[in-house]
Amino acid sequence: MTTPVPGQPRRVSPRVYRRRRLVVFLGLIAVIVAVVLIIVRPGQAEPVPTPTATPIAMPTSTPVVTASATPTPTPTVDVSSYKECAVKNLVVEPITDSPDYPAGTLPNLSLSIQNTGKTACFYNVGTNAQQFTITSGAETYWVSTDCQTEKSETLAILEPGVVYPSAAIQWSRERSAPDTCNSERVPVPADGASYYLTTKVGEVSSKTSKQFLLY
Repeated sequence: MTTPVPGQPRRVSPRVYRRRRLVVFLGLIAVIVAVVLIIVRPGQAEPVPTPTATPIAMPTSTPVVTASATPTPTPTVDVSSYKECAVKNLVVEPITDSPDYPAGTLPNLSLSIQNTGKTACFYNVGTNAQQFTITSGAETYWVSTDCQTEKSETLAILEPGVVYPSAAIQWSRERSAPDTCNSERVPVPADGASYYLTTKVGEVSSKTSKQFLLY
């Protein structure tokens, strides 16, 4: 047995040296695990990405209908290069600006005419050719020509397939008759009464009527 020299470090046995290295290695692993646990935080739910809303396409502007967008018959004096429209090719429709009218509101009445033929033609669409008639049941309450004062002829070229609306006229909600033009007229029944508008342009009458209610 060797006696150690005083002041000289004692030599460690290989077994003790391996044990110390193992302790240091285990300590290093413990530190690494602790750092990982701090970062990962087990048990915490994985963050769910916030969905991004899909932009809704909005119109850049609200379309505005101008007067020029409404087709208008082309008045003409010289119609020698056109044929007169055949009655069978013309369709007339009655138009009201509302399906019902509160008390005190006057209905606006108009009509449309369409050339269903294949070629352009001319036709008299003037006020002297237009007629508006309002009925209820079997009774006729009002006819636009009863006391009409301004009448004019308008020869117009009607293009095929185009629907041409007329200017609107107001109905006073009163009965008409040729002998009441200069006298007071009687108001028609209201309170939900049902009326029907039919129209005519020259020899072409509307095949259907337009129903509306008066209150």
